[in-house]
Amino acid sequence: MPKQKLSFGEKVRQAGEALDVPARALPDFSHIELMQNRQAVIEGVKGVLGYSEHEIKLNLSDLVVTFRGQGLAIAGYQQEVLTMSGTIAQVDFVG
Repeated sequence: MPKQKLSFGEKVRQAGEALDVPARALPDFSHIELMQNRQAVIEGVKGVLGYSEHEIKLNLSDLVVTFRGQGLAIAGYQQEVLTMSGTIAQVDFVG
């Protein structure tokens, strides 16, 4: 059976469990992975603040990230992991 790839947040959670660290003591990490300028996978998404084909704005707890471009679309969103596609021209962070 192939080994399942764990998300960054899941790796942090497992490390915390192995070290017997309470979950509330672990930082709330976000992780953004870009595949060129055509796709992004964002972990730690708490909510979608805005959504159009030119802009997607996401709440990542203490940070708001805005993706701007052309033909932007949310391809999937489950368990705080959002996958988006389109042509990403700009990424802004406000914290």
